[in-house]
Amino acid sequence: MPLARSRSVVTVAESLVCAGSVLPSVRDDIRRYCGLPWSGGHPETWGYESFDCTPTGSDDLPGPPDLLAAASIHPGFGQSEMLFFRSGGGEALESWLSRLPREVDLADADESILEILGELPELSGTVGLEIGSKIAAHKRPRLIPIFGPALVDCYASLTGVVGEASWPSLLRFMQRDLALPVNRDFLKGVAEELAIELDGPVPSHLRMVDIAIWMESNDEACSSV
Repeated sequence: MPLARSRSVVTVAESLVCAGSVLPSVRDDIRRYCGLPWSGGHPETWGYESFDCTPTGSDDLPGPPDLLAAASIHPGFGQSEMLFFRSGGGEALESWLSRLPREVDLADADESILEILGELPELSGTVGLEIGSKIAAHKRPRLIPIFGPALVDCYASLTGVVGEASWPSLLRFMQRDLALPVNRDFLKGVAEELAIELDGPVPSHLRMVDIAIWMESNDEACSSV
C-alpha cells in the first residue's frame, strides 16, 4: 500500500493551475508515476514503464507497440479493440495522424490543428475516445491528451459538457492552461529534474498535465484557487 503523502501549504507559483484550480501535489504525483522517490514514500509502479517508455514506430500507423501501450493503462482493452485497429481503424487513424505535426505542443497549436484534433471522437468509433486518445497520444504525446473521466471532471465547470461531447472544449481549455507562463515555467522545471533522474524519456508538458490530473483525481486533491 502506498504511504500517505505529506501535505503542506501550496502556492500557485509552486504548483500547476488547471481549470482555475490548483493541483497541489503535482511534482510528487509526476515523480510517483515515473517510479521516482517522492516526499511521501518509496518509488511506486504506475504506467510510466509500460506506456511512456514503450517506443512508437517512425510512421503514423498504430502498430503493436502502440496497442500494447494503450492496453497497459486501459484494463478493458481486449480482442475486440485489437480487431478494430486491425480492420480499418488503424489505417483511418494513420491518415488522420499524418495531418498532425510531430514537433508542436498543444500549447502552441493553431486553430487548424485544433479543428483536426476535434475529429478524434468520430475516428475512435466503437472503441470509444478513451482508447482512441490513448493510441493517438502514444503517437503524438506533445499534442494529444488522454481523454477520461478525470480530465472531464477537472474541466467540467468550464466546458459545461460531459462525455465525449466535451472533447473540443477540453482541447481549448487545456491549451489555455498549458500556455500560462506560470504553468510553462513549472513544467519546464519539472522536466529538467526528470531529465537528470529518469533513464527513459521525459514526458511532454501535456503528458505531465495528463498524469497530474489523473493522479490528483485518485487522491481527490484538487483545491479551488
